[in-house]
Amino acid sequence: MSQTRIFVDLPAALVEELLGRTPELSRSVIEQLTSQRTERERWRDVLARERLLGTLADLPAAPTPTTCGVDGSVAVERLLAHDLLVAGALAIEGLTPPSEKRFWPEPRHLLWVELVPHDDASDALARALMAASEVELAARAPHDVVFLDGSLTTPLIAFDQALRALATRELPSPAARVFLEALPERLDDLARVLCSADPPRCWVGVPKYTARRDLAIRLGLNQQFDDRALLTILLAPGEFTWPIPVTTGRRPHAFGLDLLPDTLRLRASSSIERVLRAVDRLRVVYVRSHPWLPALRLELHESVAIDSSRLASVLQAVHDQSASGKLREPFPLYLADRMVRSLRRATRALRHAVREAAARGYPVLDDVFLALECYRSESLSSP
Repeated sequence: MSQTRIFVDLPAALVEELLGRTPELSRSVIEQLTSQRTERERWRDVLARERLLGTLADLPAAPTPTTCGVDGSVAVERLLAHDLLVAGALAIEGLTPPSEKRFWPEPRHLLWVELVPHDDASDALARALMAASEVELAARAPHDVVFLDGSLTTPLIAFDQALRALATRELPSPAARVFLEALPERLDDLARVLCSADPPRCWVGVPKYTARRDLAIRLGLNQQFDDRALLTILLAPGEFTWPIPVTTGRRPHAFGLDLLPDTLRLRASSSIERVLRAVDRLRVVYVRSHPWLPALRLELHESVAIDSSRLASVLQAVHDQSASGKLREPFPLYLADRMVRSLRRATRALRHAVREAAARGYPVLDDVFLALECYRSESLSSP
């Protein structure tokens, strides 16, 4: 959007009041940063005493690992009588070492599109299909380090929410049947990703946003900042925290296995047990590789966290793939995010293409245009 159009739809008085909050908010930011900086050395001493503060030099040298990043997106267009559901995921290779010769066949994306009657379960179903696509691509990737956007527990939560949303439907839609029939296989993929049981390969979750306070609680730090904000201040470039268990926040210790059809429940039960055991063995590491990067939260399995060579490979991958001031996360995740976020705009273009094609094959033009228009306000400026 052009800078000159930022406030074009707002009343002048509202804009003036909004910008009038600038001094108050800036003072709040300064006070918070000052407080953190004042306590920085004391908090670093606590980290060191607990033997949680490490530097990249503490780890064995790791050869340059190959990497990829996986990210997904969903779009739900609310039409007059239907929901247009689009879910997809994209895998992007990182900057490869000069000696890399492995072949990764295309396509490196998965896409699912369906037109369904209005249903409150549509959003949960679309998110679950997106998560399933991400997990499938991540499990297939032949790279040393596979970055997933978000927490490693997010796909399990999405699957569970979709199952519970669909539980009250007597006749599942075609989209729901696709999800349910594929779920046992996707749970197998998720178990493989969570366990990282294919050395030397490592799967790593990289949440952009987190409110977790695992380290702050463990160290008894009396402040309300989340760990990522705190450790951005505490860690110098090239430092990381040694792995600790994930102890706070939303952790799925149950799963709606009883909500699956009988024919699928037996196939999924063993995978669910493996997944839930793996969730209990997840570990978290914070690393600050470069001066321009905030601390990154990395979620990985215990088998990776306690193996100094595999942990070194993960941290080396983060360092190598973030070696530009324009990046705020490892390069393959950054590029996958920028590309897949366009799926929403592409979905609007798809809707208009469908409308034009249907108008050529149906005699009542008004019916077509009314049925395939999205009436939510965010769609009014769509192409």
